[in-house]
Amino acid sequence: MTLEKFNLAEIESDQLFSGENVIHDGIVDFAKYIIASPKILWILKEANSSDSDWTMRDALKDLKNTSGKGLKTGWANTFTSIIYTTNGIFTGEDWDSMGNFYEDESIIKVLQRVAYINVKKVPGGSQADWNLIKEYYSENKNALHQQIQLINPEIIIFGGTYNFFDDDFFELFGELEAHVENNSLHIYQNKDYLLLNAYHPNNRVIKHSTYCNLILEAVKNWQLKFGK
Repeated sequence: MTLEKFNLAEIESDQLFSGENVIHDGIVDFAKYIIASPKILWILKEANSSDSDWTMRDALKDLKNTSGKGLKTGWANTFTSIIYTTNGIFTGEDWDSMGNFYEDESIIKVLQRVAYINVKKVPGGSQADWNLIKEYYSENKNALHQQIQLINPEIIIFGGTYNFFDDDFFELFGELEAHVENNSLHIYQNKDYLLLNAYHPNNRVIKHSTYCNLILEAVKNWQLKFGK
């Protein structure tokens, strides 16, 4: 797909979700996503925000804290794991070997190479309401499915969101081999796709380092098995 077609896909993706309160999301930077390998999509629940006069795409293009080191205020709890995991997929490093974004803030820019969407496109709070998100999914599932098809990822990481999706969504990916890694990561894969049913990145069940390394190991195994 050319950059021009990706730009058209962004417009089409935004048109799938209408309304004054929509926080648009999707491919963060088309020019970087188009050359990224593998192509990664993160799917989370909703934006923790009281307003909608911004887009997730613009926010993720630069999460660096302009007044200090690390991430902007309010973003670290969820996006620390996302950034390290994403960086590890692209570099082949694990949590302990890749350094940290307090010393190397360029690590934060790895988000420019991926896509990110929320199931619920309207503002939410710090505690997600499962029933409200499921209701939003049911009302907008065709649009959500189309958005993901436009993004066309090879790897989808569900951050506590896998169970919102109906069976007809997973049929889009063909027959998937399934297994469970350490009871904390459910893996579904074939030669074209890797779907990971993971905890939310800010979960309290396993450490962030474990969360990251479990996903990195699954990606490496998928790449080795199918010659990626």
